[in-house]
Amino acid sequence: MIFSVYLKEKFLPILTNRTAIFFFVMCLFTLFLYAAGTVQGFVDSTQFALIRLYIVLGIFLTVVSGCGMFLDLGRLFRLKKFRYLFRAGGYIFLVIFGTVTVLAAMFVLAMTEGNV
Repeated sequence: MIFSVYLKEKFLPILTNRTAIFFFVMCLFTLFLYAAGTVQGFVDSTQFALIRLYIVLGIFLTVVSGCGMFLDLGRLFRLKKFRYLFRAGGYIFLVIFGTVTVLAAMFVLAMTEGNV
């Protein structure tokens, strides 16, 4: 049976988990491109576009990870299985990572743009 109750219940956590992993990998890739561009001498407009893209991806990562954290905490209290506590801990790490790096990227963007 392809549309069982078990599959419908697991769809949202799986989607949230994979989306959080996607945004985390994209943040790391964009950060790598920004660092490589700094060393290689990319044009300033390209660097600004990369840092803005990183800020958007970091905000999406924080929002999706926050939703995943609340999903897993709700499942922890409902099902009383402590494996969801460890998954929620991973989401907490991603929320903190996303928030701190977005703030750092906004600081770098504000310092480099100046009064333009």
